[in-house]
Order: sequence, then structure tokens, then C-alpha cells
Amino acid sequence: MPTVLRRMLGLRLQQLRRERGLTQQQVGERIWASGSKISRMESGMGGLDQRDVLGLLKFYGVTDVVEHDKYLALIRLGEQPGWWHRDSDLLPKGFELLSLESAARTIRCYEPAVIPELLQTPEYARATLRLRYPHRSKAEIEQSLAVRLQRQRILHGENPPYLWTLIEESALRKQIGGIAVWREQIDRLRQAIESEHIIVQIVGKQVCGPAIAGGGFVYLRFIERLLPDVVCVSQPTSTLYLEGYTDIRSYLTIADRLAVEAMRPGETAERLRALC
Repeated sequence: MPTVLRRMLGLRLQQLRRERGLTQQQVGERIWASGSKISRMESGMGGLDQRDVLGLLKFYGVTDVVEHDKYLALIRLGEQPGWWHRDSDLLPKGFELLSLESAARTIRCYEPAVIPELLQTPEYARATLRLRYPHRSKAEIEQSLAVRLQRQRILHGENPPYLWTLIEESALRKQIGGIAVWREQIDRLRQAIESEHIIVQIVGKQVCGPAIAGGGFVYLRFIERLLPDVVCVSQPTSTLYLEGYTDIRSYLTIADRLAVEAMRPGETAERLRALC
């Protein structure tokens, strides 16, 4: 199982333990294991198998079979080097990103089609989800929306990650959800760039971003330096997670090139005002 995927699972188990006010040693003693084993599981530096994860979930009072399936599905994601997640009912869109983004020190993303997910308003996010999943029920859309909004909380907590986004100017002009929703979304962007930890660069049409990058992606660098960087590439029905050296280097080069050729961050506010 890839290191980052183990870390992602470990973070979720750590969160469950802390919510119950328990130490690693206390958990180990109560499930006939050692505190060091719990530490290895939570740090992502030790192996994770289905039996251990199910045992911890039951101990933490997570008895819902559907919830169990979500964790087991995450384990199965890591069975190949270029691990990927196919959208399904078990894992709402964005579920697997919750822990990855919360553990990130830097998030860099390029978005050619819509406003990046971490900066979307609720109504704009709902509209984009409906466009992408026209056959899903209202309940399924709302479930995915709730996950997306939960992911956004990392930008407003203590020690938020540094978010550096590159957005195609054509994406900014798309009035997804109608003009009122679109204007509210542009206002949200104007507010976001006032934060020191959020940078938004606009990629003009002369840059030919889609031809350079091929499509949107999210690049994650983690607080824990032992963890490899990860690139997330979203596709219509799945998300691919890359952590190989060649892949990481290629996407970092693309991000750097786009950043050099895009408008300066200081120009973003003026361009956003001109849109409306």
C-alpha cells in the first residue's frame, strides 16, 4: 500500500481516537495490542489490514456497515502504485481527499474548467456537481456537497495550508448556476485572495494552459516530510493519485511553467472586479 494512502487512513483513525479522548496506550491496552502498534498505524509507517481497521472501528463505536465499507474501500485503493478511486456510492466524491488535504503543508492546483473546489461557494459547488453527475439523486448530490464543504474548513482553521491556485480565465467567465450564483462565487474569490495563505493566478487564453497541462490537477506537499508528494488527477468517473518520482516532477514542472506565464497575483483582484 502506498505510503500516503497508509497515512491518510492513519489520520482518520487518529481523529476517531482523539474525538473519544483516548491515548494510543489506552487504545492498545483495551484491544490487546501495544500503544506502539497504534502509533505505527496512525503514522502510516506500519501496515494496515482489514481486520485491524475493523477492530479499531468497532472499538471506537463505529458500527455502521456502510461506514466500515468506506474505510475498507480506502484500503483497497492502495493495491497498485498508481492508485485510483472510481466514484461510487460507498465513497462520496472527495471523501478520500479529506485526510490528504488536512495533512498538507502546500496545495497547488490548476483548474481549466471551473473554480477550484476548495474555493467554491455552496450554491456554485452544488451546480457543478449537478452538471458532472446529472443522473445522481438529490440526496447523493447533497452528500458530495457536504464532503466538499467539510474539506474547505482546512482553509479557515489554525495553521491552514498554503493554497496556490491557477485558474483559466475562461473558467471564471462561465456563469455556472446562473448569474446570481456566479457573481456570489466571484465575490468569494475576491474575499479569498485577501488571505495571506491563498494565492490565485489567472491563466489567460494566450498561455494555452489546457495544451500544456492536459487537464486539471491538484498537487499536495505534506507537513510530514517523510511522506512523498501526491498529484490528484480528476477524471469524469474516477480520480487518479500519483506519487511516483517521474509523475511528481512532471506535474511540478507544469505548475511552475503555468505560474510563470499566468497573470501576477497582484493583478487578480482587478481582473475579478472587471468580470462583474
